[in-house]
Amino acid sequence: MNTTDTSLREYTDGLPEPLNVGGVPVVPFETYDHALQCIEESLEAGRKTFWVAMNPIKIYRAWHEPALMGLLRKTSVNICDGVGVSIASKIFYGRGIDRITGCDLFYRLLSLASRKRWGIYLLGASPESNAAARMRLQERYPDLRIVGWQDGYFEDPNKVIEDINTSKADLLFVAMGSPKQEYWISSHRKDINATFCMGVGGSFDVAAGKIRRAPRLFRATGTEFLFRFIVEPRKRLASQVILAQFLFRIIERKVAGSYDLAPWNIEPLQR
Repeated sequence: MNTTDTSLREYTDGLPEPLNVGGVPVVPFETYDHALQCIEESLEAGRKTFWVAMNPIKIYRAWHEPALMGLLRKTSVNICDGVGVSIASKIFYGRGIDRITGCDLFYRLLSLASRKRWGIYLLGASPESNAAARMRLQERYPDLRIVGWQDGYFEDPNKVIEDINTSKADLLFVAMGSPKQEYWISSHRKDINATFCMGVGGSFDVAAGKIRRAPRLFRATGTEFLFRFIVEPRKRLASQVILAQFLFRIIERKVAGSYDLAPWNIEPLQR
């Protein structure tokens, strides 16, 4: 099953073969440096790529949303953002996938961009969060070239795309929440000149200081979901239920000995 963008094979021979996790191809990077190397090579080669941070909720939703499943099977690279994805890989293949979280990759890319003098564009979040994120990121990375920005409250996407292209940004980060941000990038990718695009969820709010990241212990063990549940039990209960359903379905497919895509799309997603 060929589920990856062939352009990636053109610019690097070191890209690991993706693993089929619940119908979605996930690239098993072992280190952030390896992922950064692939991004750097694509930028130097001028090849446009679209990266997605993959977690169990996103895959679960894709099982019930064919358009999203189709999108995730056509992206350049899907990285293992959630520990549940790693556990699913362990169940299927006897090996987990090291986590390359979207938020941490975002920060590491900003550090690399500041050294390489790449231009970045920040799209999304509220006007206040976008502005605060820019200020704090510029303080953290003095050499960072933030060449453009736009909060998430806009009506004409064509004007935003024109602004992105006029800025000559090399990297576009979109913070609209998932999967809205992935749909937006996918819909407009052919018109966006930025070489690298990635949705970063609440990373602007984190950078702005509006959202607190899980303590280092939770991040190191991949249990941020437990921290969020402890802090906001009512708000996060639905996510915990979906995680349990995700793992149950993974075990079910393992027992059935099936890796086919079709069995995943079973019933409509409950909203």
